[in-house]
This record gives sequence, structure tokens and C-alpha cells, in this order.
Amino acid sequence: MRALSFAPRVLGLGWRCTFGIALLVSLASKPMFAVGQQESDNPDVLPPTRITDQEDPPADLPTLPETVVTGDRDEGVFTPSDFPTQPLSGDELVTPSRVTSNAARNASSITVISREELRQRGQQTVGEALRGVVGLDVVRSGGPGGQTSLFMRGAKSEHTKVLVDGISVNDPSAPTRAFDFGNLLVDNIERIEVLRGPQSMVYGSDAIGGVINIVTARGQGPLSLRARSEGGSFGTAQQGLNVSGGDDLIYYSLSGSFLHSDGVSAADSRLGNTERDGYQNVTASGRFGWTPSDAINIDYVFRFIDADREIDSVLPPNFVFTDDLLRRNLATTFFQRIQLQSFLMDGLIEQKVGFNFTDYDRSDTHPQFQDPRFMGQAKQFDYVANLTLLENNWLTAGLDYLDEQASSTSVTQRTQNNVGLWVQDAWSLAEIWTATAGVRFDDHSAAGRAQTYRFTNLVQVPDTNLQFHGTIGTGFRAPALAQNFFPGGNPGLRPERSKGWDIGATHTFSDGRFTLDATYYRNDFTDLIDFDPITFIQRNIASARASGVEVIGTWVMNPRTTVSANYTLTDTRDLQFQEELPRRPQHKASLTVSRTWLDNRARGNLYVFYVGERLDFASRFGGT
Repeated sequence: MRALSFAPRVLGLGWRCTFGIALLVSLASKPMFAVGQQESDNPDVLPPTRITDQEDPPADLPTLPETVVTGDRDEGVFTPSDFPTQPLSGDELVTPSRVTSNAARNASSITVISREELRQRGQQTVGEALRGVVGLDVVRSGGPGGQTSLFMRGAKSEHTKVLVDGISVNDPSAPTRAFDFGNLLVDNIERIEVLRGPQSMVYGSDAIGGVINIVTARGQGPLSLRARSEGGSFGTAQQGLNVSGGDDLIYYSLSGSFLHSDGVSAADSRLGNTERDGYQNVTASGRFGWTPSDAINIDYVFRFIDADREIDSVLPPNFVFTDDLLRRNLATTFFQRIQLQSFLMDGLIEQKVGFNFTDYDRSDTHPQFQDPRFMGQAKQFDYVANLTLLENNWLTAGLDYLDEQASSTSVTQRTQNNVGLWVQDAWSLAEIWTATAGVRFDDHSAAGRAQTYRFTNLVQVPDTNLQFHGTIGTGFRAPALAQNFFPGGNPGLRPERSKGWDIGATHTFSDGRFTLDATYYRNDFTDLIDFDPITFIQRNIASARASGVEVIGTWVMNPRTTVSANYTLTDTRDLQFQEELPRRPQHKASLTVSRTWLDNRARGNLYVFYVGERLDFASRFGGT
């Protein structure tokens, strides 16, 4: 089956209206109160970030990151300093090396979505926010809350490592440990960093296709209380409340939201299926920190999600979706992290030590399935140190330990663990050349040992606005607990492996008003785990490849109007059966036009997405 889709972006499901209230309290000044719509000039919301001629915001108001890093640049020059009292700016990254680096000196293919962009787009879930990112294919089954899978540069959905504030949130109880983006709302999110290409050298298992790092908002400034309510078609409504604030000593941000939708039916209404699949989501999240000195910070983050989704069943003999009034999927997720960050020797040595805990509880209420329940937990300890060896040389090393547990109604608790050790060295020559080289060693309790590496290189052509960037690396993915120990599993499975590289160029024209980046990439996947129809167990029998081109352009037409566009060409192949991989379109493009009026007090945004023809179902590699 193939699907061809072309659709302009419509907020929510159909139409939507937003109403918000913001209250800002300061002990040093009079309280301020404002009521307005989402794009109004609320006193606690800064005007949209400009690329040029941006004025400084008032000193007592929150400072949001710059809009987006639209090009692909290198693994940056590290700039050790005291712990930042503000959120990361638009020219800083944290995902490529787990320490703050300069985006302009980064050779990796990376895209950043800022908090301001998330507000302007009016998107409800992280999956929706990622739809327009180059190199990503986002697929949702059914209406709101439906299983949302992400395919990065042709890799499987389980080949993307998903982090929330450094917490690996890939579900250990899922059949392949893939993360479902359907229940993750954008509330209280500061930024999203999307790092494409193999990243196992830093992040270990699952980072074959890339890494998505989601950062929870950090409070600052006087006490701020924000409430909002939205409504739209298909019975969709969302309410949210946020309390935040902070100073040089403490910071806090606490958010709660409720989303409800009558939904749409996954079953074909032309066959008499008229029952809608409703959905509701309750999310609470928070971030709290204490900075007793310029050299020490303690940070705690958490997120709790409770989701309830009505679903349709796929029944014989035709195996198509059919209305089911009894079946629902219930999912409760909780994850948290506490981290200590310190600086020694005037910032020459930076250290981070953290502990993560995630808990998943999923169940299906249909009597036919005897109410199956799946439970998973993961605990992780990690340590990262960054040392400034010379003025132009930085050494970063890390150690992590992961323990996974999973069980179900019919399977008792199973456990596996992994120990990883990695080191990376980075060099810089003035502003002309930046390079990194790193290696990692992993020891998995079930799958054995794995070694991965990664090299990056960025060259700035002197006296021009032209950069060349390239990376090469390897990745691995240890089998999920279900693939090892659940029915049909195989405890003798080896890790899945990949080798990927990319090369490209970035050029800036017209005094920085126009930026164009083009990148070619290739990924080769081996030892892929698939179901063997002869032995009826999982085996390392598949292999595949993916290659393509990513093009990103941004044009600042004038101080009020910005146009950005991207295009992705993807060519995939199952090497065993010589067929394309499912759910990866060959052509994909997006266009965004943003304009402000009335001295930035009003803003309008136009989004257009195009997704070309793609194979929607296959019995082989990566169909979920």
C-alpha cells in the first residue's frame, strides 16, 4: 500500500483558538498583569528572536534562546565557564558532546527548535514539532495519541536515542525499545536538539540513526504564573498552568497540562465505522536547581505522563481496522534525573555526575487479550568530565552504567545491563579548522562487547562565508529485553550495527541574510534483528542501506519577514529482498514563512509540508 500526502499545516485538529493569562510578580517592582491571545505582546514574553539588529530584553524578564541553528556545523569549540545563569543561547549546543559547545564550530548535522518556535507553531506534541525537521520522517497511526514513530535518515524507529534532559526514555518494555512520541507534549520544553547520524560513540546503544535531546524549561527572573486554555475542532481542548522563577541561587519551573480530544476513527468510515477514538493526556513536569556558588550546580528534573487512548482492532479475515468500543490503551510514564555539575581550576575542568530513573506501565483493556500489562524500568548512572588541555585542545571522557528491567502479564521480570566507557579529543585552529575524534567501549550483559568510533571535521575557507563539514562514525544497538527473553525471543542475539558518514557545505550570502546548507549522507546497517519464518525466533539476518541529500535554506527578507525551507531526498534498500524500506518517503519538503507586525506585537506563520509517495506496509525491515 502506498500513500501520497500534501497538506498545509493546520493547528491542532482543524481549527483552534487560544486564550492565555500571564502574571508576573516581582518584589522590587509593581506587579504586572496582562491578558491576550497567543501572539499578543504579553509582558513576560519577549518579541520573536531576530537574526539581525535584535534589541536586548529588559533585565528583569526571562531571556529565551535564539531561534534555530539552521545549518549543519561542527562539534564545537568548548568554552568552559561558570555554570550559566541563563538558558542556552541559540549559538550553543549540548547534545553533540554532552558539554556546551559552539554551534558555529559544529560539523555534525544538527537542528535546534527553540521554545519560542514551539509557541509560535501552536503544536501540541513533540512528534508534531519534529515533522518539519530535515532528515526525519514522522508517522502517526490514527488520531491524537496514536503511536508515533520516527525514522531518522532511513534508520528504524528504535535506532533513534531519545533523551529528556539527558534521561534515556526509550521504553525497555517495548518490543524493540523504540520511543513512542504520541504522548509527549511540548509543555515546559525549552528546546529540542536533533542530532543526525551515528552517535553511539557518545550515547551508546540505540543511537544508530541519531539522537533527539529534549530540554525542560528552566525558570528565571521574578515569580511568573502563566495559565492558558485552547479549544478546537473534533472536541479538542487543552489547559495548562506554569509557575516559574529564579535567580543566581535557585531556579524552578513547574508545569501541568490536560489535553482531551474526541479524536477521529482509525477505521474506515466508508465501511460503517463511525465511532471516534478519544484521547486524553495529563502531564506534570518540573525542573528545580540550586547554584550555591559559581562552580557548583545541583539540578533535578521530572516528567509524569498519564495517557488514555481508545483504539480500534485489526481483525480477520481482512485484517483492517474495525470499530472497537471496548479496547483502550492506558500508559503511565514517569522519569526523573538528579545531576551535580562542578567546575574546577577556574573552569578548566568541568564534571557532571547524574542518576536517571524511568518507569513505564502500559496495558490493553480488550478482554480478547486478557488485559495484558507491560512494565519496564531503567536506572542509569553517568559521569562526564571535560578538560581544557591547551587553548585549542579539549578532552572529554565519560562512563555510564544502565540497568533495564521488563515484565508482562505472562513473562516474569527480566533484566539486562550495559557498561560504557568513552573518550573524545577536540582540536581547533583559530576559526579555520575544528576536528574531533572519539572511541567508545561497551560491555552488554546479553549481547557482548561493542566498539564504536566517530570523527568530525569542519573547515572554514579563509576570507569567505563558506564552510565544509563532514563526519564518519559507527553505531550499535543492543537487543531489547523482549527480543532476548520474551516469547519468540533469542538470548543469543548479537548487537545491530551501522556505519554512517556525511559531507556537506554551508554558505552565507547577502551579509548573513541568506544561508544555504547541503549535505549528502549514507548509512549501512548490518546484523539487523528480524523474525525468522523458519525457526520462528528473532535472528540477526537482515541488512539495509540508506543514503540521501538534505538541503536547508533560510532567507531574512527584511527585519519583519523570514522564509525558511528544507528538502530531503532519501533512498533506502532492504539488501536481502531488494525492496525499499517502508514508511520512508523518497521526497519530503517543508516551507515556513514568518512575519511580524505592529512592532512585533503580532505575528503570523505559514507552514506547508510535502510528503511524497512511500511504501506504507512491509513484512520485513523496520515497518513500525
